[in-house]
Amino acid sequence: MSPQLRALLSLAALASGLALGVRQAQDDSGFRPFTYFRAGRPLPPARPGERVLLTLEGGPRTWRLTRAQLLALPTVRYATEHAQLRRTFTYEGVPLRNLAALGGFSGRDLRVYASNGFVTTLRASDYMAAPIMLAHTANGKRIPVLEKGPLTVVLPNDPARFPARLYGAAWVWFAERVTPAP
Repeated sequence: MSPQLRALLSLAALASGLALGVRQAQDDSGFRPFTYFRAGRPLPPARPGERVLLTLEGGPRTWRLTRAQLLALPTVRYATEHAQLRRTFTYEGVPLRNLAALGGFSGRDLRVYASNGFVTTLRASDYMAAPIMLAHTANGKRIPVLEKGPLTVVLPNDPARFPARLYGAAWVWFAERVTPAP
């Protein structure tokens, strides 16, 4: 079985077991439990001319994902304050652990690249254990560029676990690419 197919089957198996608002038990992939807002669905094919929002590269294959495809992946939802905007949003997005599984580099530290040249590294121990997401929606709408969209990395509101002085750089605005860290 190819690594790409194995990653897809693993992601599909995880997604198929996710029911709305149900906390999941740890499975043999190493995922720890947290609550998903919506289970994943099969990825729709990209439509001609549809804009690619995210590239996953560095695994067995490169994924170029559109908004429709991101919306089909497992989703978490929670409210948290965006420190730079000084506003609280209810974000929805794909957990980084699901993106890493799809990319074929689950459990490895991640590099997240922004369209403005910013790059940061997120530790696997953080994104595997907590619902750190790549948000595509805020307050039920697409995230506009003026609010750091269309994709932004969002951390749960847990100052004890993710203090701003240590994790402020983990909030990547204008995110466009995720790779395993070297």
